[in-house]
Amino acid sequence: MNRMFSVMSPPHSQATTKTTQPKSTPAGSSRPDIGTLTALRFIAALWVVLFHLQALRQTFLAPVYDLFGPVIANGDLGVDVFFVLSGFIITYTYLDRLGPQFRWRAAGDFVWARFARMWPAFALVVGVLGLWFVYGTAQENASTWSLQTQTPDLSPWGLAKQLLMVHLWFQPTTDGASWFGPGWTVSAEWLAYLAFPLLALPLFRLRTLHPLAAMAASIVVLLPTAAWGPDLPVDSGAQPFHWLLRIACCFTSGAFACLATRNADRLKLNPALAGRGAVLLGTAVVIFLALAGKPGPGRLAVLAFPLLIALLSLARGRLNAALSARWLQFGGRSSYSLYLVHMFFIYLFYWINRDWPAGAAPLMTNLLAAACLLEIAFGTWVMFKFVEEPARKRLRSMVPRPVYAS
Repeated sequence: MNRMFSVMSPPHSQATTKTTQPKSTPAGSSRPDIGTLTALRFIAALWVVLFHLQALRQTFLAPVYDLFGPVIANGDLGVDVFFVLSGFIITYTYLDRLGPQFRWRAAGDFVWARFARMWPAFALVVGVLGLWFVYGTAQENASTWSLQTQTPDLSPWGLAKQLLMVHLWFQPTTDGASWFGPGWTVSAEWLAYLAFPLLALPLFRLRTLHPLAAMAASIVVLLPTAAWGPDLPVDSGAQPFHWLLRIACCFTSGAFACLATRNADRLKLNPALAGRGAVLLGTAVVIFLALAGKPGPGRLAVLAFPLLIALLSLARGRLNAALSARWLQFGGRSSYSLYLVHMFFIYLFYWINRDWPAGAAPLMTNLLAAACLLEIAFGTWVMFKFVEEPARKRLRSMVPRPVYAS
């Protein structure tokens, strides 16, 4: 259960009606949000949640898994969607502020903004899981209780690594890095954020790149991680530091996809055609994954993600209206909270269902599955409304924002 996205939590975004040549960002301004990509965040989050909910596939959810089984089995690719999307959104939002020249004040403001977004909710989850481990390891060993093949580090140093979001940096594989399986992506994303002020410097100098060249670069840079997938066997049984290749390739790919959309007006692309192209490409990815199965060549689908994100960011008309639905927008904005809380309730389902008397299993398993889904939805709402957003705003208000020259 340890492979998962991070979301990752880029700024909530919704795209401008027209993509233009880059201009400097005025002081205090922020880029307009891209609603289609906010919705994509929610769709990707649901894909990953369904991937982890395979523990419930023998419940009333069985028809869903029977119908979409091969696609859901590839749900770990939702991690890659978020990594590419994160590179796109961070570049879209911050390139003009960080790209012209390196400034410690601007870089510090960027890092603090990302910390304020990621850390409070993650720290709360780590605290709750710490209590979970105190209870669980009195009955089971830490590896069994965490449902991971590698035992997480539960020492004081292990806690410090979790709270500093550097827990993945000290080991070559993701399994056992986090106190909850998918938490490894938070550490990978944090590393990408720390590197972005330096990455922005060459990206800014490539800002006038022809959109076709930029899009080609966004796909080519994904080839290493598409060909060298985490499921491919190697002598050691696991591919060391594939996580680093994965975040580096996907995040950079998203950045190049953003450069392509910045200059998309040079292609005179009809926004309605962009929407249709996004629908066709998304459908093709689903069909490909359904045919590829798991294990299989499904990881090659990652090559379509930057183009899909670019097309969605440019889409207008019916697709834009459909993806602007309030429930999709809220789902996208709260996707990081969903990502953080869902595994805890899956853990609860697994352990309660395992220890329940066998005679009551069929009915009780379905009731527990329904409770698990409701708890995930409610837990996401509570985390977003009362932890993630208020803490982000409070932390951001603690540090005055720098003034940028226009």
